[in-house]
Amino acid sequence: MAVCFFNNDYDTKYRCEYEVKDKGIEVNVEYDIIDEIESVNGVKTFGKDTTFEDRDILIYDYKSKKSYLLKDAGLVGFSSVSSIADDISSARFYSDTYIYHSNLDKLTKLSNPLRIRKIKVFTNLINDLIGKPSFSRKSSKDSFLIELNKNTKDQIININSNNIRNIYIGDDWIENGNGYNLNIDFNGHIELELCRRINYDEVFKYIRELMIYIELYRPSKLFINKIYIYVDDDYYGFSIDINQIKTNKYYIKNSVSDNILDFLKRCYSYMPYRNSKDIRELYYIILDKSHNIEDNFLCFYRMIECYYKRQNINNFIKYSITNNYKKVNEIEDVDKISAEIIALRNNYVHSGYYIKKKSLQIKMDDSSKNYTVSDINIDWIYDRTKILYDIVIDIVFSRMLLYKDYKYEKNF
Repeated sequence: MAVCFFNNDYDTKYRCEYEVKDKGIEVNVEYDIIDEIESVNGVKTFGKDTTFEDRDILIYDYKSKKSYLLKDAGLVGFSSVSSIADDISSARFYSDTYIYHSNLDKLTKLSNPLRIRKIKVFTNLINDLIGKPSFSRKSSKDSFLIELNKNTKDQIININSNNIRNIYIGDDWIENGNGYNLNIDFNGHIELELCRRINYDEVFKYIRELMIYIELYRPSKLFINKIYIYVDDDYYGFSIDINQIKTNKYYIKNSVSDNILDFLKRCYSYMPYRNSKDIRELYYIILDKSHNIEDNFLCFYRMIECYYKRQNINNFIKYSITNNYKKVNEIEDVDKISAEIIALRNNYVHSGYYIKKKSLQIKMDDSSKNYTVSDINIDWIYDRTKILYDIVIDIVFSRMLLYKDYKYEKNF
């Protein structure tokens, strides 16, 4: 049995049971939530509109010696059972954000509010990119020596932009097993040292931004194993629902020739995503692939529009096809393709995704050249959506990040 404490009140404890799930922790506490309802004329009432405040809940498991601090846990249910022997009330809470540490006292003494100075992400992709700096081996005629260094220095690059002071990459290792079966688990990591401290609820924004950048660098290879935050001169485990990228088992090359640190410096300096409104669609283009083709079409269109409209380019679709579509020489008539893409966009925005009679009226600059496209099918829509996607990727690499050469190996 574990015990729980509410909102830094460590004088009052409650018995509880908890379950660590894929995206959070659910805890069932022996607690009567009805006590929190104010009585009116001696009567307490509740209904569908009754709300209860979210709360921080510290869980300590005597048996496993594990401790978790749930942030802003919300009520998801409660019950009350009466019997001859006893009356038992319980309340269930859930949070997808929690902090953990092997030392319970560390969690009880955390500053409130949390002020985070560093964010450390562990992923095997870093080992794929830089190898295993903490590992070396030597062989000779008479021996084979393996050395595991505990004090390997991280690689570092200075950013001083977008609230990122420095970025570190490196690895460490954990020994498992016994003398007969020895296993070494290597843990590559990338760490963001911040210029100013942030609240815990801002960490997600920094993680998502980093995920976008790394996905651009080496598509479909990033899986985050765990996250640490640096608070009050110590590291704490930190868990949030980050919507992991669907990884690909096949070999994929880096998109550019720069190493990962130089690439990230360029991203944070030239294309800051976190607080930008102009490129907010980039998250859905690079990370979130759950949309249908119509949603993707509009998403790509909006990003091109946002980017080029600030440069006062009116016919930005025609301009972007001419300047950002690498296969423009394969298009017979750029004016017609541009007009078709604009007509499809207008239909989606003003009339919905249904295309009446599978036909669209296409308006050209010269009205005498107007025409109708009939028998529109998914292949026709896909071809024009793919053009927009390729344009967006080129804008990102060639216009925003200023790369002359790149090869981004991922389709929408």
